[in-house]
Amino acid sequence: MAGGAHSRLPALVPVRKRVGKSDVYVVGDAAAQVKVSTVGGIVTGFRGALGVAHAILQNGKSNELTSLRRELGTHWLIRKTLHHFQQKDYSQLVDLLNDATRESLGEINRDESTRLLWNVIRRQPRLVLLGLRGLLMDKKA
Repeated sequence: MAGGAHSRLPALVPVRKRVGKSDVYVVGDAAAQVKVSTVGGIVTGFRGALGVAHAILQNGKSNELTSLRRELGTHWLIRKTLHHFQQKDYSQLVDLLNDATRESLGEINRDESTRLLWNVIRRQPRLVLLGLRGLLMDKKA
């Protein structure tokens, strides 16, 4: 998708909308709270529901919704990075996974992608170059 959906963060779907005299809240798939890297949405949907509950109780403010949006942004970045990868890129990625990096992958689940990404980068900095190459390939497409 040249310059299309993969070139920028997806638009945020508001979790609250005024309909007549009532507020309507959406979570999960309806609020686009789905990890684009794994297409998983159960955990993010529950986090979205918790965030909406906090927003209702705290006058529209929710640290959980902010955290969830950041997490989903990380998944979007990972997906965007891998979008143009070819077999040789995946092979290089696997070759770069040293013991410490593999340990991070085994310790941290995919619902904590931001924490996982930082741990993997800290343990294998050369992965940053591979990731940047993936991001730059998107600009060429």
